[in-house]
Amino acid sequence: MKLKSIVYLITFLYSSLLIYSSDFTLEELNELKNLNMITEEEYQIFLDELNGVQERENFYNLKVNGAKVSDVYPIIVQENKIYLPVINLFNSIGFKDYIIQSETLKATLGTDVREVLLKPSDSYVIVENDDFFVESEKFKELFLRDLYIEQENSSVSMRLSFETSAEIEAYLANVKDGLIDAQNAGELMFTSERTLFDVGYMRFDFQGVLNKAGKNSNDRKMETDWTGNLEYQGPLLYGEFTAAYDVRDNNLGNTSLYYPDIYKNHSLKFENNGNGGAREWAATFRKERGYYIKGKNYVISETVPIGSKVELLYLGFPIDVKDAVDGTVEFDNSEIQENRRYTLRVYQPDGKIYTIDIDTAANYFQQNKGDTEYNISINEVDQYNRYSINANLYHGITQNLTLGLGYAFEPEDIGDNRVEDYQHVRGEVVYSNSIYRFPYTLVLGTERALNTNVVNEDGLSNKDRYSYDGTFQVDIKDFRFIVERAHYGKYFDEKSDESYSITYNPTGIFQINYEWGKTKYNIDQKDNNDESVGLNISKSWKDFLVSLDYNKSLKQEDSYEVNMYYNGFKKYNVQLTNSWLEDGKDLETTLRLTNKNIFSILDYSLEFGYSDTYKEKFTFKFTLDYDNWFRGEVNFDETGAQRYSAGINRVVDLKNIRKPLESIDSTRVKVVTFLDKNDNGIMDSDEERVDYVAVKIGDQEIDTDENGEAMFFGVPNKIVYDMKPTIRKPSYTIGNTKIKILGQQVGTVVAHIPIKPMVTIVGDIQIHESLKLSSKEKEVLFENILIKVLDEKGKLIEYLNPESDGTFEVSGLYARKYMLQIEYVGIDNQTKKIAENVILGYYNDSENRFIIHLERDKLTLKQIFLSEGEKYEKIISSNSSPSKL
Repeated sequence: MKLKSIVYLITFLYSSLLIYSSDFTLEELNELKNLNMITEEEYQIFLDELNGVQERENFYNLKVNGAKVSDVYPIIVQENKIYLPVINLFNSIGFKDYIIQSETLKATLGTDVREVLLKPSDSYVIVENDDFFVESEKFKELFLRDLYIEQENSSVSMRLSFETSAEIEAYLANVKDGLIDAQNAGELMFTSERTLFDVGYMRFDFQGVLNKAGKNSNDRKMETDWTGNLEYQGPLLYGEFTAAYDVRDNNLGNTSLYYPDIYKNHSLKFENNGNGGAREWAATFRKERGYYIKGKNYVISETVPIGSKVELLYLGFPIDVKDAVDGTVEFDNSEIQENRRYTLRVYQPDGKIYTIDIDTAANYFQQNKGDTEYNISINEVDQYNRYSINANLYHGITQNLTLGLGYAFEPEDIGDNRVEDYQHVRGEVVYSNSIYRFPYTLVLGTERALNTNVVNEDGLSNKDRYSYDGTFQVDIKDFRFIVERAHYGKYFDEKSDESYSITYNPTGIFQINYEWGKTKYNIDQKDNNDESVGLNISKSWKDFLVSLDYNKSLKQEDSYEVNMYYNGFKKYNVQLTNSWLEDGKDLETTLRLTNKNIFSILDYSLEFGYSDTYKEKFTFKFTLDYDNWFRGEVNFDETGAQRYSAGINRVVDLKNIRKPLESIDSTRVKVVTFLDKNDNGIMDSDEERVDYVAVKIGDQEIDTDENGEAMFFGVPNKIVYDMKPTIRKPSYTIGNTKIKILGQQVGTVVAHIPIKPMVTIVGDIQIHESLKLSSKEKEVLFENILIKVLDEKGKLIEYLNPESDGTFEVSGLYARKYMLQIEYVGIDNQTKKIAENVILGYYNDSENRFIIHLERDKLTLKQIFLSEGEKYEKIISSNSSPSKL
């Protein structure tokens, strides 16, 4: 009976512990463990609950610099330490100046270009879910000024120790001419000013060519040919003008006038395109994203300097490389997928390198409160001799709610040789929030034709040309669920579309996608169902990356793709791609070797391949670039065709052709050093130049000439440089002002550097003769006079006693306002004081003269100055007036 009771008691304790574990003591928990009623894992879970240990993974609200940026900021609690994610923070604030290569995160922070490296091997780092979680104290040391974590309210508040991209842009907007607000901060920032016209850069590409046709051709004789192409890029009409010209065929290529970041991360671009046919005009105003969506594929597109070669990197591995065409590069690669982060590594013709980060995360055009995104395009349609217009805007009503409005105007052939302008509008609502900390997004939209009186040749009216659609997306742990549904009017063949998709991405290494879709029709046609499963795996080990893609569909043949990338060799990268199409019946494999140091003296690639279509194929490409001057190329393709070319390939600065090109994505900097007599930081028309000032920008140092001018070429853009003047004249100084340069586009930055003249206060104490003091008594009196000079903020600059003859001098001052204080403790111990603001000026003798009159009952301060050759003295008081001596 006693044993049975004990069993009942233990059973009761165990079952109760599962529900009310925190209500029991440690002794009772240990007793259950000793009786082997619970496992070691269960014991640890219950022990954590007793000790108040929270779940390892939690979602917090995040505030950065006082603004709420996320409701789902994940943190990790482990061994009583809190770990915060770095990449999640960067994405929340739009910070993109970081890369991940060989499992190491490298970030460049702020205008001081501070570098931070994070590795999985670091003791304070946990790498999970494609992010680097850093222990909170170390996190604060690396990235923050202040950090507040409130676990009871699930909130994190932080102040950054570096400038975000948005803050730098706002700062530049406030210092529009490089001077306005920066003066008060003791700093001058000079940046690119849009100019009406300036001379830019030209690329000359002239090649002699030998061609031999492939083995399937009837004529395989070696033929001679040549190519000649010019590309120009430079400032025009306050924008960046790019043009291409084919000299051989006498054909003007694409031209564009580009205004980057003209308004809140939006760019404006005018284009005139002609690809051998009629030329068409186009204009776009849109927010820069770095990619666009074509069907279900993502295409990365960026504007780069002419003559550049660009690598596409994923997880730090080069997966593709292309040459820029007319200042633009595009990548349409199977590796480019949604919700991934890529890097473009841009190699300029001069050998300089910079990177562009691309994030393909879908946000459904969600906007922050008060923000508006525009996407407007106007295109000439030569076929109909008309224009098409497509305009969309999205405005953030609250942090969660965005409203969208769209309008389209498109020429359309409706049959019977009739062309009508199809006009329609679209309304859209985007709402995002979280349920139990799981983020979700809801999108509702409708589209409707405006010109409802139009009827096409099939008798379908535009009044039935409308649609309704909705999308719901929710992320639950490692799963993403998306439901999409659309209904169409009778004008369309389709009656409705619905689709469901599930994505499982547990570790960031692999991703499984399942999609199911169904289309119903208004016409007499069976419903169309489709179902597909996809698997993507990307895993890197040090210098080795493996990527696998598999797709199985009801409607299409299965496809497989396995790609391997290795960049552990010192001088070249290795890429092996394998794809199987048509259920694996069509195999194509390619082995490609490319050199790492693109645009070094030797640039080459070597390719071997096999295809079930071509059988064995051999591709060979060898390219030689020498010092931005000479280019040679040898190319064999799978058909046996051969091509040899050699010639000039050079980019030059047209303003100084003989000088080696420092950087094509750069600015010239014109420095003017002037004597800032009135200390306002602005070069006034009457202020003279200061010659022979040594100015240093980066590793370039030039002396200003006799006109106080110096010209720097090839200062790279998008990098903040400190400008360091060295003044050789002892009476001049730059003061404590910091001067910075930030180039943002091709052109010339004009930097007016204010040189401060050093002025000197010279004074004389005059004792009224009524005091009848001897020379010795005067010396004692002077010893009891204290003279102080304070700046506008009340900071003491200098204090001194007069010399034995009553004179005094204070040097090293600027031509600005100071406070002059004179204090005298008389023989009768009665103190006499005077404190007045005085404005010092710059004069040829660099002196500002003052007289202190000492009488029995008062002190009087007078200032001496010249006007029209005559000397005046002025009593420093509000009621005084000059009296001629």
